[in-house]
Amino acid sequence: MNWGNKITLVFIGFVILIVSMVIFSMKQEFHMVEENYYEEEIAYQGKMDEIRNGRDWEGIVSVKQVDNTLALIFEEAEKVKGKIQFYRPSDADLDFFVPISEEVNIPIEKFKAGNWKVSFIWEANGKKYFKEEQIFIQR
Repeated sequence: MNWGNKITLVFIGFVILIVSMVIFSMKQEFHMVEENYYEEEIAYQGKMDEIRNGRDWEGIVSVKQVDNTLALIFEEAEKVKGKIQFYRPSDADLDFFVPISEEVNIPIEKFKAGNWKVSFIWEANGKKYFKEEQIFIQR
């Protein structure tokens, strides 16, 4: 085999590699964190204020995995209006919301094992609050 054939084989191999990488990348599934990220970026200062208010909140806001349930405790829930968001970073189809109440118990079977973000979003006395915790669901 002469050097001309070797160069041709290397070139053909490179083309096959590039084409297969393009096909592979086109088949990958991805989810955007926010559908309307531009509007979210503009409202970022308001979000920072909500996070600061959430840190200053004097009531208990916690998430615990107890046996086969996920226990969410929110003190003073009767005085606020809001929701709890369950966010799965790797799959947006698994995200869901529940309304805030004093104690929420959700069976672990409802969750896919892995990383989850639990966001408490509420409003009280004309102020907005936000608190987020990251949990890892094990089975």
